[in-house]
Amino acid sequence: MRYRRLGRSGLLVSEISLGTMTFGSQLDERTSVRIMAEAFEAGVTLFDTAEMYAVPQTPETQGASERILGAFLKTVPRDRVIVATKVSGPGDGPGRGIVGHIRGGLCALDRFHIERAVEESLKRLGTDVIDLYQTHWPDRVTPMDEQLEALDRLVRAGKVRYLGVSNETPWGLTRLAARAEALGTARIVSLQNVYHLLKRVYDDGMSEVCVNEGIGMLAFSPIAMGVLTGKYGAAGGAGPEARLNAFPPRFQARYGHARAITAADRYVALAREHGLHPATMAVAWTLGRPGIASALPGVSRSDQLAPILAAADLDLSPDLLQAIEAVHREMPNPVV
Repeated sequence: MRYRRLGRSGLLVSEISLGTMTFGSQLDERTSVRIMAEAFEAGVTLFDTAEMYAVPQTPETQGASERILGAFLKTVPRDRVIVATKVSGPGDGPGRGIVGHIRGGLCALDRFHIERAVEESLKRLGTDVIDLYQTHWPDRVTPMDEQLEALDRLVRAGKVRYLGVSNETPWGLTRLAARAEALGTARIVSLQNVYHLLKRVYDDGMSEVCVNEGIGMLAFSPIAMGVLTGKYGAAGGAGPEARLNAFPPRFQARYGHARAITAADRYVALAREHGLHPATMAVAWTLGRPGIASALPGVSRSDQLAPILAAADLDLSPDLLQAIEAVHREMPNPVV
């Protein structure tokens, strides 16, 4: 495993991290802890979760992924793990949307909700500090200065080491960087956005922001919900427990349509022509892109780890990279 600096921070993160959103829903605690242990033994240091996980979101499973990560933390030296979690962005009201059951469905990135959220996360994780605390999605109503000042207080209090954002836009990330500098608050050191062969919008503006502002990109879903393994395509193999079959219909609509599957099959064929597992190629490609600090996949079975981890020590050949670009030019960004 190789390691990279996370933006302009003191955090050195493994090139491959592990997401936990299925821990507590698709996977029980025992299986989840075993998978994290296997990843840790392979050199993975960053484990990412969120207060709203597990997914699919329900009131019964909310916070389960953090609690399971907390159980894992009891089995390893705490200073060898980078714990990343997220505070939910604005909600749609009580009982509505994906966070209608969190803090009365009135979530916002204001001081009240941020301070409550971090205390609840610390308890579930069973730790006294969160290494990377991220906003899960933007809040365009609460003043940005208020958000940054509330997050800065957590850093000054020693509850959080570094700050990050997720699901942001180039405009939002640029403004956050500028306002943090103007206010003298803790700066944003990381961005966690979706990035894979089927969705490369990060390349259009966001990559430039990350590189020039010193913000490390945590590329989540680098194998596109498993679509880039080929199991939903012509070769088949996806059972009812597979994510697109088990998750809400919105995921199927985004990832499971004909154009996305056709493009994925093209990438799968390229990987096999070059003697690679499709997941290995997909993750290795992501790691070779500008500004990437770590690829952040999730798994639903322990046997899915090996081909993902194999990407950590792999540099794709120029011929393969050219072939990948040819497919992209023909079928750009089929996942939106």
